[in-house]
Amino acid sequence: MPHLTGLVVFTDLDGTLLDHDDYSWEAARPALMRLRENNIPLLAISSKTLAELRGLNARHHLFAGLIGENGGVIEIGSDLHQPGPATQTIDDARSAIEQAVSVPVSSFRSSAARQIADATGLSVEDAALAGNRNCSDPLIWQPTDNDITLAQNIAGEFGLKLVKGGRFHTLCGETDKGRAMQTAIAMLQDQQKLPAQRSDITSIALGDSPNDAGMLAQADIAVQIPAKHGPVPTLDLGGKSARLAPAPGPQGWNISINTILDDLSQTPTAITKAR
Repeated sequence: MPHLTGLVVFTDLDGTLLDHDDYSWEAARPALMRLRENNIPLLAISSKTLAELRGLNARHHLFAGLIGENGGVIEIGSDLHQPGPATQTIDDARSAIEQAVSVPVSSFRSSAARQIADATGLSVEDAALAGNRNCSDPLIWQPTDNDITLAQNIAGEFGLKLVKGGRFHTLCGETDKGRAMQTAIAMLQDQQKLPAQRSDITSIALGDSPNDAGMLAQADIAVQIPAKHGPVPTLDLGGKSARLAPAPGPQGWNISINTILDDLSQTPTAITKAR
């Protein structure tokens, strides 16, 4: 198919390519195989660590590149970039927080796998991978409001931020999925896996949550995967719009990718940017 050139696909994992409940990607197999047959790079972009993504890819061999810790670390082949803060900076900030607050503080980077497993419900093996972090660190603590304020101020002194997620406050930098996506495209160009001219590249991104908004806003073609349970969140894409997949998880992922490839393979001239 001559028009399926210069394409690259970025995907969130949990709730997007992976089913919300059983983490299966099986329903997306037809589209995944079609990407592979057409030599279209697929990159995972996730809050997971690089160690977790490597384990997933070693089992299933789905991805041409891995972007972990919400854009903080990027691995494509043997090329490793860390746009996120230095690991030592994360450790130094955490140590300063430990000394300043009124409650005991541990973290994923500083804890044994068993402690992480107890805090998260992960298996010990998976907890070990979750603790192998490059440029962010969820804190394990029971803070007061004053502790949180102190920790936020200290994080700022180190050029970091303290972000509250669903269960943990995480020390991290200013990186995000959108900027990481653009860096990954440049890496693929350097490796001659994408055209040298950015205008000859069409990026496709799929995600399901506000955490994916930066990535979707930067993509030429953006797809929002609806939530499997609950309402579809409103994402701020800076004035851009995203296609809404017709089903949650890998089923919607499969339909969306195949529809996009069908549309592009029938385009008689250069691919038009940003649907």
